[in-house]
Amino acid sequence: MRIFRCLFIVLLVMAPLASAQETKLPMKEIQSVAQKALETFSQLVNKENYARMGFDSTEQVRTATLGIPIQDFMVRLDTLKKYIPGSRPDDLLTATNQVIYPVLVKDQVRSSITITKTQENWQAVSFGGSNFVKLASTTLMENSRETGLDHSSYFLVRVPSLNLFFLGYRSNTELMLVPLMDDKRLEFKAGVGIKAGQVFSAILPVAKAHDGLPR
Repeated sequence: MRIFRCLFIVLLVMAPLASAQETKLPMKEIQSVAQKALETFSQLVNKENYARMGFDSTEQVRTATLGIPIQDFMVRLDTLKKYIPGSRPDDLLTATNQVIYPVLVKDQVRSSITITKTQENWQAVSFGGSNFVKLASTTLMENSRETGLDHSSYFLVRVPSLNLFFLGYRSNTELMLVPLMDDKRLEFKAGVGIKAGQVFSAILPVAKAHDGLPR
């Protein structure tokens, strides 16, 4: 949970928000920034931190490549509290202008690089987060086999106030959410897709009871 909270702070503090409709990003530009960030990553990894960064040795990062990027969305607490069951769940998503790149070694997810837009420029703001990106990538691959969707069809959906993380995708016009972790209280099972409307209806009472303070 500590890793999730750390990633959470980076994503929440560094990300400028945009409307849910503004989801088209300049991926060629972002890819270029990510590639340069990968070179920087190889310089940051050393004998003291290679394991913490997700690698088996300092040499592994030298051969690392970038995986398929995952765009990041969040659901704000104030917006969630106003949700009316049956209304369009897509309207709760807010694009954060952030993209998470899995870092691969021989096609195995080892770590990640987070790219975000600060003022007018795209830049890397976070390196590491190996446990989280491995969980997200494993869930994505397993769900992709079930749905037949390409990996690029998925995106990250976070509910920061409730510390909930999902992968999102669209089945025809239906927004689906895949929990990354089990939640017995809310009866969410990790890896099992649920209609977004059902997810938001389930967490609505918890959101309304939330005092707005960090968890």
